[in-house]
Amino acid sequence: MGAAAWWSGLGPDLASGALVLWCARDGERIVGTVQLRCETAANGSHRGEIAKLIVHRDARGRGLARRLLGAAEEHARASGRRLLLLDTQTGSAAERLYRSTGWTPLGTVPGYAADPSGVLLPTTFFHKDLGAAPGSSGAARLSP
Repeated sequence: MGAAAWWSGLGPDLASGALVLWCARDGERIVGTVQLRCETAANGSHRGEIAKLIVHRDARGRGLARRLLGAAEEHARASGRRLLLLDTQTGSAAERLYRSTGWTPLGTVPGYAADPSGVLLPTTFFHKDLGAAPGSSGAARLSP
């Protein structure tokens, strides 16, 4: 499937609200994007997934990724989403971004995703509790 077909295929989810998409522009040119996939199952209405945070290499270093991620997180919070998940290539600049913006790593899966040449690479999964106080793990606590 080509890129145009993949992007065109997002239409139904965008129309239904199951997917929200932001773009960063430099004039008429799109230089970045991020998606918030909203869980539609009744038992998951409190969670979502960050997907396809992409910034064009010519536009990197301007804080666009942080701003796009922040917009998606704020929209999720405002729409009642408390828990967000995402995954990214282990050791990538994106992994460093997520760690620096308060995302908690869950673990790494070896060979989870293929790069454009077909090489299987490890992927790190993260979560972020939007309802947690800053510095809190957001973990449930048990009482005796």
